[in-house]
Amino acid sequence: MLFRFVVGFLLVFPFFAFSSTHKYSLSYNDDPSTTIVLGWSGDSAMVYYDTIDYGTNYSLYSQTNGISRTGGAHSITRHFSRLSNLESNTLYFFVLHDVQGDTSLRFSFKTLSDNPMDSVSFISGGDSRDGFKVLGVYTENCPSGSCIEQRRKGNRLVAKIRPDFISFNGDFVMNQVTSNTTTEWNNWLDDWQLTITPDGRMFPLLFSLGNHEDNSDAYEMFDVPMEEYYVININNGLLRFYCLNSELNPCTETNQLDWFTNDLQLHSGSSNDPLWKFAQYHVATYSMALGYGMESNQMECWVNLFEQYNISLAIESHGHVTKWSYPCVAKNDNSDFELSSSNSGVVYIGEGQWGAPHRQLDFLGLNQKPYIRDMDVFDGFFYITVNPSKATIRTVKFKDVDSVQAHTSNVLGKNLPIGTTIWEPTNGNQIIIENNASIINENTSSFCSVYPTISSDYIQIDFQNNSSHKTLELYNSLGIKCKQIRLSPTKKYTMDISGICSGVSYLYVKEQNGKTMPFRIVKTP
Repeated sequence: MLFRFVVGFLLVFPFFAFSSTHKYSLSYNDDPSTTIVLGWSGDSAMVYYDTIDYGTNYSLYSQTNGISRTGGAHSITRHFSRLSNLESNTLYFFVLHDVQGDTSLRFSFKTLSDNPMDSVSFISGGDSRDGFKVLGVYTENCPSGSCIEQRRKGNRLVAKIRPDFISFNGDFVMNQVTSNTTTEWNNWLDDWQLTITPDGRMFPLLFSLGNHEDNSDAYEMFDVPMEEYYVININNGLLRFYCLNSELNPCTETNQLDWFTNDLQLHSGSSNDPLWKFAQYHVATYSMALGYGMESNQMECWVNLFEQYNISLAIESHGHVTKWSYPCVAKNDNSDFELSSSNSGVVYIGEGQWGAPHRQLDFLGLNQKPYIRDMDVFDGFFYITVNPSKATIRTVKFKDVDSVQAHTSNVLGKNLPIGTTIWEPTNGNQIIIENNASIINENTSSFCSVYPTISSDYIQIDFQNNSSHKTLELYNSLGIKCKQIRLSPTKKYTMDISGICSGVSYLYVKEQNGKTMPFRIVKTP
């Protein structure tokens, strides 16, 4: 009987039993319509991939890529292969063939669209860490005696929902002196494999750092940008998604603040405006969890930027409760929020219940904040669908997971599958935010032309007049400045882009009078 079981297992999983690669993940480090990062633990390997499914026969796949970087933390080695020059809105199949000559199972991923008119749907949540234990007994409120089991329920739901991507908002594991961090990270990565569908579909992650992470954990474990704060351009202008690091002081850590302010300015009031701007960060600006309250530095140095530059949605964690707010704005003295008179305020949602210990709510009954639409305590995450006209937010509960009828479609922007349990507060089971993207500045009439916009080395900039100084600024898709040039009055200029800003980048041509023209540049190998 044992022999028959082993033979049957190997027939179903012929390579998994022997493959020395494991603990797979996907993340974004650049334009999600043309790039992706595959991460894994174990041996070195080559990635074989194609738009045609060749199963585990690695030799038939037309494209290969090796290890782009090896990182890791907490005694765990992580290998990363950065795949680029992919086709947008396209399903790719891949395997890993390792140095031992073994081949992994066949997996797949789908690139996002490059059309801002296309919809996108994603899962957002955070706080999947275990609870504190003393002599093996939880000292925090873990439902059913296990926070980890709730985390696994959420991961299994990911595979059934089949989102376009996942935004994870920090506090993966305990990471404390009293815990075994290596074991916890290995367990987290093992549990993350539950998000892979039975047909091998994997889903990319966006990250924000939590207070239970060490500095550079997200960079070392998932190959996000080294700064660990960054922006991703979703669907080429549908949504600009800011991943902020609340472990850096919002006011005094000026590198993040300057970068954030500059990127918001570049993408506000111009022809390069995205239709939506969202921000995610771990520690809530004003938590509804008992004993947590307001982060005054965020209120002072982030919220004014949210409101000034039309951030529509702020996604938070840390409190281990669930909340929705109405559109709201900060009071003049930054002491609290108040309801917005229109839909132009910021909606705040949170606060991280992907299995972490439950906490009590604050401001109950007559003391409830007037800008809070609903709040509760349960395990769950958000499911957010965005199209050019509206964003729809629902909260999925980790309940009756086995009853959910798993999606099998690979179409972007799909709805929740049948059987999903969603939060049903008395005043409605979803939030709908109407598009309030800023109006394009009329002061952007063309004063120059740029060509070619697809190049490996040089681009030409022709100016309509040569009577004023100009500034050229080139940014990569994450909003990081690659090059800046100040020009004396000239009729044309040839700009060398070789060796900088790989992939999709953005050139801003600025005149002294404040006029700015943006151009999308594609850097070819």
